[in-house]
Parts: sequence; structure tokens; C-alpha cells
Amino acid sequence: MRSAILEVGERSHIVAVTNLSPEGAFLTTRVAVEREQPLVLRFVVPRDGRVVALPCQFVRQAERQGPGRPPGIAVRFKGLNAAAIHRIEEFAMEGFLPSPEPTPQEHFEYRLLEDSALDPAELNRLGLDGWQLVAALPSPKGVQLVLMRRL
Repeated sequence: MRSAILEVGERSHIVAVTNLSPEGAFLTTRVAVEREQPLVLRFVVPRDGRVVALPCQFVRQAERQGPGRPPGIAVRFKGLNAAAIHRIEEFAMEGFLPSPEPTPQEHFEYRLLEDSALDPAELNRLGLDGWQLVAALPSPKGVQLVLMRRL
């Protein structure tokens, strides 16, 4: 599982990528998505460090179906170039392998959230995932939160 940002129109939501293939992904989230809304999935490629932005389309919404089967949405990627497809295939096959180079003692991951309204449940999930709030700034959309976690 890997955290990512799902952009739904003008809003950004933190989701967990629980299944990934070159065709699409299943994202654990409670976000309601309408079929025609434009979607972009952004995440940091492991062992690469680059952020990829994957345009996608909504396929289906899945409600909680019992223990171990959280609610979420299925998305299909569209218009990916060959390099993006290769990175996704490599990641889907290898999973979260450790980097061949040692990780520095103080290695941090940062996330920027910008929204007009904060969802307390989403912030609690972030805290449980090790994220800490390091700054809150005003922004044109309302508030911008800078989060950090030690890897």
C-alpha cells in the first residue's frame, strides 16, 4: 500500500493505492466521485523520488465489503506515455523493494495539502500514518498544510 494524492476536479484527497497495474488502480478512500469528473493520481515513485501525475477515469465505487476490504474506487489510467507505463509495471512487479543505496539517517517525506475545508477524519488518518503538521499557511483556496514524516 502506498499513499497518493487523488485530484478530483479542483480538490485534492489523500488516498491509499492498494492495487496498481499499468491499466489502473484501486484506491482506498471514502471520497465520492462522479463518473464524468476529471481525475489525476499523483504519487512519488519508490526508489526514483519523482512525482508522477497519472490522468485517469472513474470505473466504479466499492463500499466496504467486510473485514480487510475497505471502501474505495477503481480508476483506469488514460493517455500514459511508454516511460510512465514502464515505471508502473516495474513498481507493480517489484513492490516496495529497498533502495540499493542506504537511506540517510534523517530522510523525510513532505506532503502539501491545500483546501478550503479540512476533513478531521482525513487528518486523523494522516496522523496514524506517521504524518506530522509542520506548517499551516493561508492560501487562495483557504489553507495550505505542510506535512512531514520520517522514512
